[in-house]
Amino acid sequence: MFGKTAPRLTKRWQATMPDHVIAAGFSSNGKLVAAAAVSGPVAVFDADSGARQHDLAGHQFGTAALAWQPGTTLLASAGQDGTIRLWNADNGHVQAELAGGADSVEKLAWNSPGDLLASGAGKKVRLWRPDGTMVREYPPLGGTVADLCWRPGSSDLAAAAYGGITVWIPESDSPKRVLEKKVSLLALAWSPDSKFLAAGAQDSTVYFWIRKSGL
Repeated sequence: MFGKTAPRLTKRWQATMPDHVIAAGFSSNGKLVAAAAVSGPVAVFDADSGARQHDLAGHQFGTAALAWQPGTTLLASAGQDGTIRLWNADNGHVQAELAGGADSVEKLAWNSPGDLLASGAGKKVRLWRPDGTMVREYPPLGGTVADLCWRPGSSDLAAAAYGGITVWIPESDSPKRVLEKKVSLLALAWSPDSKFLAAGAQDSTVYFWIRKSGL
């Protein structure tokens, strides 16, 4: 607005990774930042000072995704070696290593309570507990998993692929709802009140579904 000074961002610190950064994120308490290089290594930094806390091996052939468990310092990583690793960011040790079900695992998403982790690898979506136990593998999608997104305050998990969105619940292999759209969907986002589901597509369009009518 006219007459007001726009807020300015001040650089606090910077760090160098061995390759370009493909994923990054804050822990839920805001005290740690994790960053993954596309070539594989993962670094954990103190968010306030920038001090490097841990250098994690990440994944052979490259790391693709990171996801912090809500309310903890457990960090999930996924990569081109077909595995998911759960790291204890307090000590830098691997807590569990999981088989993603395909040559590469590209997507990760924790639900809000942090008791379920969803992974997307190829056409497969799997659910895991924090101890590494697999809860469920859903029937394969019609295309490669493009994104995963849990509905806020709910156990609904939306998975995007070419041809539409499939919504599952942890208790069943059968889809709760299938939203057909013959385009290449790339990204998903629920509105904070969970009334709307948005999907970005390769055709330069953002599609919206209203939960009461479309879900």
